[in-house]
Amino acid sequence: MREPELAEWIGYRSAGPVELRLPAQARQLSLLRTVAHQVALGAGFDRDEVADIKLAVDEACTCLISRSVPGAMLSCRYITTPEAVRVTVSTTTREGTLPSQEAFGWQVLRTLTDSLAAWRDEQNGHRAADRAVHIVFAKLRHVSVH
Repeated sequence: MREPELAEWIGYRSAGPVELRLPAQARQLSLLRTVAHQVALGAGFDRDEVADIKLAVDEACTCLISRSVPGAMLSCRYITTPEAVRVTVSTTTREGTLPSQEAFGWQVLRTLTDSLAAWRDEQNGHRAADRAVHIVFAKLRHVSVH
């Protein structure tokens, strides 16, 4: 699967991406959640949606950190529009194994988000080891009508 180009997905109404590159270590999760919180608040999400986004970021990052090779970097990119936030998390993993869609964590992600996908870079198709794996999800901002 090819990740859509930034302009294809967000057009001209984006506040611009926020991207962090950190060591793929569990101790980085609090920073990633904090940034998710601020990005979601800034995009106008309500308190429950902000909590969902923070939890989804935590789950996606935890999933990839647990698969990462020693010394790998984790990339977490947040993109907002007036209607949604899109998060892409990537790292280099052992054997390029994708998260199981039957796993509890994946089911949590599916429940918290409006779209969800995972893929691995296939540029070195002959090699099974050390492939980048990506998880991307989007959360729509639900506007209540009074």
